[in-house]
Amino acid sequence: MSAGKTNRDDKDNPFVTLTGRLVLRTFGRHSKSEHLAVYLVSDQGDYLIRPAGANPFMPDALMPLVGKTIIATGYIEDYVFLAQTWKEEE
Repeated sequence: MSAGKTNRDDKDNPFVTLTGRLVLRTFGRHSKSEHLAVYLVSDQGDYLIRPAGANPFMPDALMPLVGKTIIATGYIEDYVFLAQTWKEEE
């Protein structure tokens, strides 16, 4: 489990808890930014996921959990779920 601090307005992006499977997908296809990224596939939608406050240009700390189902709490900005906390579903 991990947590990060960010400067954000809770009114604009309220915290949500999502349960879903982590999968690898190509992000930014046919662009200079094309790379494999971790996505959360949930009943509420599919989101690019990364730890809140993490550098988006560094390896994703969630990569080792690909293929597993997690419960994550965080907030959504555009198409990205920024996870404050997460744990593997039991």
